[in-house]
Amino acid sequence: MKKLALYLSLLAVIVLLFIASLRIGIIHLQTPLWDLIGKHDGIDATTVWDVRFPRVFGAALLGAALGVAGVIAQGIFRNPLAEPTLIGLTSGATLGSIAVIATGAAAFGSRTNVESAVLFAGLAALLVQLLAPNKGLGFLITGIAISAILTALAGVMISISAKPGVQSLSFWNFGSLAMLNNQTLKIIAPFIELGFISAFMVSRKLDIYSLGENSSHYMGVKPKQIRLWAIISLALLIGPAVSAVGAIAFLGLLVPHIVRLLVGPSHRRALSFSALIGAIILMLADLASRTLFQPHEIPLGLLTSLIGAPALIILLRLRSAQWVSHD
Repeated sequence: MKKLALYLSLLAVIVLLFIASLRIGIIHLQTPLWDLIGKHDGIDATTVWDVRFPRVFGAALLGAALGVAGVIAQGIFRNPLAEPTLIGLTSGATLGSIAVIATGAAAFGSRTNVESAVLFAGLAALLVQLLAPNKGLGFLITGIAISAILTALAGVMISISAKPGVQSLSFWNFGSLAMLNNQTLKIIAPFIELGFISAFMVSRKLDIYSLGENSSHYMGVKPKQIRLWAIISLALLIGPAVSAVGAIAFLGLLVPHIVRLLVGPSHRRALSFSALIGAIILMLADLASRTLFQPHEIPLGLLTSLIGAPALIILLRLRSAQWVSHD
């Protein structure tokens, strides 16, 4: 009953944040928000539905995706420090996006751009899986190394690209919802939806997998199969997010820790709450990034790092028990 009340409360917070984000901004609305429903003419209607709506909906969708991805990453690597940015997925998706844009094969926000990001994110995770020793922190350390290599390759590609505007895309490193629009949302939403479905399908088996590979094998769960499904889920969640808004730091690392503190370690339950809390955090961060220092906008990734790092330290100090990785 308490968990249901918490779930409904988080949903209510998301609705309130959604409404507030549509109303608040550098342009002050002269028309009540309710009167703008169904209208697309005029400055107020254009501001709400073409500028603010894709940002706030995107923040909710991508925050949920990053929260869920964090749970899957920590579950599959059996390590509380595993996070899409640290294990190569974000860097792989960034490289995939930049590769098609810098070579002129696709434009930013196109379906090809998203597909390339998903593919490279999946390949990065598979590379970590193949190269990492199958013990303890081996996955995490290998992921950090692969991430560094892919980030360097992306940087080289940006530096040598002759395509106008590519070299100014600091967007990839710091993250921003400023370039998000309704058309991009229509393209990335189906990929993320598939990622959610895949994540929930694999979540129950992750509870068994967390006991260790030998134990999970004897209980009917095939470790290699579940890792492959988890990688597919992560690629479908992280690839579209990075292709649309760049790298958002700390969210995938912080959210699972908050959720486990609130509702326990069950992966299926953690996914639902991580989606809600991830959406709330990113919506709050986006609202702050575009309103605190108007008319300037703070890069979203910088803000999530400033919020996420201290919050993570506090949460870790408050935890009375450690999540122990099983070999």
